[in-house]
This record gives sequence, structure tokens and C-alpha cells, in this order.
Amino acid sequence: MASFEKLYHETEMNVREAVHRFSELKSRYEHLNRENEELRAEVSDLRERLAETEEKLKLVELTSTIIDKGDKTELKKQINDWVREIDNSIKLLSGK
Repeated sequence: MASFEKLYHETEMNVREAVHRFSELKSRYEHLNRENEELRAEVSDLRERLAETEEKLKLVELTSTIIDKGDKTELKKQINDWVREIDNSIKLLSGK
């Protein structure tokens, strides 16, 4: 009978150890799953930002090739004129 009790206790200890390991693995799995979701969201965000940056770079390169040095000065002057005109319109609309 002693060997049956010994076998029973060993089996019980093995089951408890298996349950404990399962619990640890489940917790680790959930943690890794959350981390994976966060990293996927970060990758998605970085891809969007990269696409936006590439579009901006294309615009800058296109603008640089289209506009030569003299045209840049004229363009800056035109933009400054537009900004002044917008500022004046805002003042008129706000009643100042």
C-alpha cells in the first residue's frame, strides 16, 4: 500500500507542477500577444509615416527640379504676399 500512496503523491505533484507551468505559459503567452499587437500597431504607424515622408520628399524633389534659383526668390515673394493678404483678411473679418 505504501507504494500506491507514493505513486499517488508523485502523480499529484506532477499534476500540480504541470498546472503551475501551464499557468506560467498562459501568462507569458498573453503578455507576448499584447506585445505583438503593440508592435504591429507601431509598425503600421511607422509605415504610414514613411509613406507620408516619401510623398513629401517627392514634392521637394519635384519642386527643386521645376524651380530654379531665380524662380525660388519670386516664389518666396509671392508666398509672402499671399500670407500678408491672408493676415489682412483675418484682421478685417475679426473687426480689427
